[in-house]
Amino acid sequence: MANKRIVTLGFFLAVAWLGMLLRVSWVQVVKAGYYREMASSQSIRRNVVSPKRGEILDRDMQKLVVNADVEMESGMRSDSKGNNIGTRMRRLSRVCPQGALAGQVLGTVGKDGYGQLGLEYFLDKELRGTDGWKYLRHDVKNRYYPGFQERQKEAINGMNVVLTLDSKLQEIVEHALERGVQKAGAKQGVAIVVDPYTGDILSMANYPFYNPNTRDGEDKDAWKNQAVVKVYEPGSTFKAITSAALIEEKLIAPTDTVDGENGQYKISGQTIKDTHPHGRISFTDALAYSSNICFAKVSTRLRPETFYKYIRSFGIGMKSGLGLPAEESGVLKAVGEWSGRTQATIAFGHEISTTPLQMAMALAAFANGGILMKPRLVKAWADNNGQVVQELPPRTVRRVMSEETAEKVKAMMAAVVEYGTAADIKSDRIALAGKTGTAEKIDAETGKYVHGLFNSSFMGMAPVDRPEFVCLVLIDEPSLFKYGGQSAAPIFREIVDRVMANPDYPLARRASKPVEVAASPDSAMVPDLVGYKYADARQVLSGTGHGVKAEGVGETVLNQEPRPGTRARATDSLKISLGSVDGRVMPDLNNNTLRDALLKLKRLGMDVEYSGTGRIIRQEPPVGSTVKPRQKCVLTLGWMG
Repeated sequence: MANKRIVTLGFFLAVAWLGMLLRVSWVQVVKAGYYREMASSQSIRRNVVSPKRGEILDRDMQKLVVNADVEMESGMRSDSKGNNIGTRMRRLSRVCPQGALAGQVLGTVGKDGYGQLGLEYFLDKELRGTDGWKYLRHDVKNRYYPGFQERQKEAINGMNVVLTLDSKLQEIVEHALERGVQKAGAKQGVAIVVDPYTGDILSMANYPFYNPNTRDGEDKDAWKNQAVVKVYEPGSTFKAITSAALIEEKLIAPTDTVDGENGQYKISGQTIKDTHPHGRISFTDALAYSSNICFAKVSTRLRPETFYKYIRSFGIGMKSGLGLPAEESGVLKAVGEWSGRTQATIAFGHEISTTPLQMAMALAAFANGGILMKPRLVKAWADNNGQVVQELPPRTVRRVMSEETAEKVKAMMAAVVEYGTAADIKSDRIALAGKTGTAEKIDAETGKYVHGLFNSSFMGMAPVDRPEFVCLVLIDEPSLFKYGGQSAAPIFREIVDRVMANPDYPLARRASKPVEVAASPDSAMVPDLVGYKYADARQVLSGTGHGVKAEGVGETVLNQEPRPGTRARATDSLKISLGSVDGRVMPDLNNNTLRDALLKLKRLGMDVEYSGTGRIIRQEPPVGSTVKPRQKCVLTLGWMG
């Protein structure tokens, strides 16, 4: 009985041993490949190796965006006591060493390592590089074992990009823009500085600022680059393009005269008004004093298709090719959509929309002799050792006008600063040229103008003789100084002054007494005759070659036409009003400086009250009224541009 039990137990043990042997054979021999692959899949993982993102440098290789290791919490969980615990890890992050400098241009990178805004987005592929990978073994506790590294592929680091931006100039421009926007009580502002010969964007500033490090801005839209996304009516700055089309087509010359219709003119049922009434003035003065009427009239000499061709040629109504995200094209209606007044209103910058960058590049064409350049923001690509591996050359878009026409319009824009709507920024050290602009804003929903809300701008170049740079300044909704000559032009002047104070810039070495503004050889500046005796006035005019037509009875000049400071041909006669000391007539003080106005009123023995800054834009008593000594005169200063 006992032996039978032993035999039975032995049998079952043998069967069990045989089963184990068969199972081992099955696993080790038959299914060896399957389990070997399973073991590898469970203990070997493919790990992505992120490349080093390329840095962003300015034109002098100064670092604008770099990489930095940031310590952060990861893998948060609760322990047995309910406390939150985790592990510390390091993550590569983007840092702008100069804070908010050019923040909207540079942009940001998301947590996934991909660019989100600005150049970080536009150049993401080149900056990000190519991911690598490697296989590593680990145990059940997720510990990696060195020496068991399997296949791998090295990551390719991103390229470093060299921009055309000058960080020193960017700081100057941002500082001037901030001061100007705050002084004007404006909503926001944009300033662009361009090298007219290469199309290089030397500075592109937006205020309020945006800091990519903190991603905080003073405004919810502060991260937008308004230089390329803002669409606005350029107002009177567009008159430079209208001038180029007319002169290029030989339909007018800078010295030809146009009748300003004394401040009011009807076209297609619409009344166009000038802030300051003008009679017959030269085309140069029409630009200098920004006469909408003169430009509306002379623009009709162009065939609509020809005018459209010139506007389009200057890059208006199309993207510039810079490539920054969300760049707008502006609005230029096809000729078939023009109404009877469209051509006249486009001539002075209405019924057409542009971007600040478009107007800056158009201005550059006047400065460089008539060539529209493609704006360039990326100058070169460099490797991780700082060696330039690829340079991107400047690119010409097209010739938009002859060199002769460019020089003529440039001289006309010099008159704007010399004695026109931007005379307050005239420099004693360097000759400047430019054009002011003011236009009411349009409601995006209704398409109608919003009364009291303006876009004010100024585009300028320095110096007039072979400009070192051109600059476009746009101020959005100024509440204190709404005209371009008041709010935007002083920002340009501050930029010029600070650049001239820095010996690193060629402009500082070229600063000198400005040259006389080019004028017709048969024209001369009209002197101020108010207050002179008639005999003395005739003697003064003998030096200019002007004749004189006198009206009224008396010995003293009480008023004159044309106004002082304008230009008139030597063959033209000045009209003067004579009167006695006791029968004085209120002179026309519009567009006079406060100093000149005070001198004239002193001669009349009047008391004066004034407010504002700039030039006289309003006076009481009105022009031509009889005034008495000790009578009060109230003057309002400002500027229309």
